Amino acid sequence: MLRPRPPQSPPSRDEPSTPPRRRLGPVWVTLAVALAVVLAALAGGLLVQRVALSEPGSGTLIAARTALWLGRYRLVESTFSVNGGPVRHARCLQDWFVRDGMRRRGAEVRADDGLVVVDIPPHTLVATGGTAADRAVPPLVLLELAGCPRVLERRVETLVQLRQDLSLSGGVLHFPLKGTRVSMTLDPESGAPTAIAVAWAHSRAASRIAFGRVTPAIRRRFGVQKVGTS
Repeated sequence: MLRPRPPQSPPSRDEPSTPPRRRLGPVWVTLAVALAVVLAALAGGLLVQRVALSEPGSGTLIAARTALWLGRYRLVESTFSVNGGPVRHARCLQDWFVRDGMRRRGAEVRADDGLVVVDIPPHTLVATGGTAADRAVPPLVLLELAGCPRVLERRVETLVQLRQDLSLSGGVLHFPLKGTRVSMTLDPESGAPTAIAVAWAHSRAASRIAFGRVTPAIRRRFGVQKVGTS
């Protein structure tokens, strides 16, 4: 004979009832996994961004300021010597020149011994006049020693953007430029370039530079026929 089950007493008010557990469906599991992947990707992206876009060092900032100095001027006066040889005085003018009936932007260096270096596209660098020792120096080195601002400005700007191949020690900015090694001495207060040393192959040269103001007389000496913008 079956005995009747005793009636179950209701749960006490002091004892909290345990709600039944619900199992997550496949849709919710998929959403949770996707959310975790997105959060991991965001965290990784922020880490990469923090490393790649970290604040530039003091050397990079000083190099950027040097590029600004070079971009402000079109005329540079220089005094240079190659391998300890005779001292020469030169000027480099960045301007618009008329060549073959066309107005082109470029640079020209004129030294006191008759040396002329022309850097006007589409022609390559050409050095004429001067002494045999002058013509033995690569034209690019002569542009660097003369402090031609656009040549140096473009290189420094590129290296600042890439954040590589730039070093600063003792107020001297070092960087490579097409097979040469340039060391640019900076004024400790303004950051303006004041001296340039160039090393290439087995040779060295050094110059002192100063920025000048372009006047109509100077432009006539360089054969600039039309007034152009900087």
